Amino acid sequence: MVYLFKTSKPLLKQDRERVWNRYSELCKQVKREMKREAEYNSTIIEQELDKLEHDYYDTTLTLMHVNYRFHEFWKKAKEVTALFKSTKNLVQKDRERLWDRYSTICTSVKSIQRERDNESANNKDTIFSLLNDVYFQAGGSSNLEELIKAKSSQSYILGLMKEKTLIKKDRDSCWEFWKRIGEVIYSKQGEIGEKNFFRIREKARDALNKSNYGDPYETFKEIKAVQNSIKESYMTRGQRSELRETLNYAWENASSRISEKKAERRRKYDDWYERMEGHIQRWENNIGKSEEYISSLEEQINRLEDEAANARTDNYNDRVTGWIEEKYEKIIEVKGQIRELEDKISSVKNKLK
Repeated sequence: MVYLFKTSKPLLKQDRERVWNRYSELCKQVKREMKREAEYNSTIIEQELDKLEHDYYDTTLTLMHVNYRFHEFWKKAKEVTALFKSTKNLVQKDRERLWDRYSTICTSVKSIQRERDNESANNKDTIFSLLNDVYFQAGGSSNLEELIKAKSSQSYILGLMKEKTLIKKDRDSCWEFWKRIGEVIYSKQGEIGEKNFFRIREKARDALNKSNYGDPYETFKEIKAVQNSIKESYMTRGQRSELRETLNYAWENASSRISEKKAERRRKYDDWYERMEGHIQRWENNIGKSEEYISSLEEQINRLEDEAANARTDNYNDRVTGWIEEKYEKIIEVKGQIRELEDKISSVKNKLK
């Protein structure tokens, strides 16, 4: 416009002044508008920085990093960066001031996040050391008392895992190790139970054999001795039930011989045989239902793991992790029940041969 004034043909003085004044006024108006826009832009960015600085942690907590929503913070930080780039009309000194504040906030949060990550790493090392001790303690257990101590230590460590600061990857590592120990403990429980079961089963079978061919009065004494062994030894409910059923049959057998009720004894044996076949059928049906139940639990775990991976807060992640833990423990329990049923089926089938 200035160039136009200089190059235009001569104008009357009053026209030139009038046009120039109008031009000057328009320029002032544009500058005022640009200034207001720049001030507005500065205010908008300032408000976004206020949110960035204050909206992503619980101010009531002593340790800021415990409940700092880092993922949400950095997502918001990217939006603020984009806002800086897209905002063209901004006074240079305001831009520099606001950018310095943004950089300071990000640097502070990086420091907080490093503090959290370092604390998590230290907590993970501590928990791993405890888990390692329990792992070897459980694996080396030779009796139920030692195994109970290992399980108690495992429960204590689970409390630490819930209490201590752990980022997701550290928590997942601890959780996987913790589950491995649970499997070792369960396996050892099974070994101890099976060892006791097989040892006492031999005695129960001896009593059963004696009830058929030996002195029936001596059989009663032997049955009582085996019953005491069952009370004093760790076994699953199913194993105890199977042994007691064998002893009950031996007792009935001996009683029948004493009373010389051979016909009655045969009827009881037939009833027992039919009952065992019914047990086998029922146990096999229960195994099928249990396997379907495990498949259902595994599907639920897959969905919960997706929820945990996408959890917006650590608290919700902890809740979901707790649900997953419950379902894994349920799977371990149901698998143990299946093994018990399979052992019972195998044992009963051997008796029915």
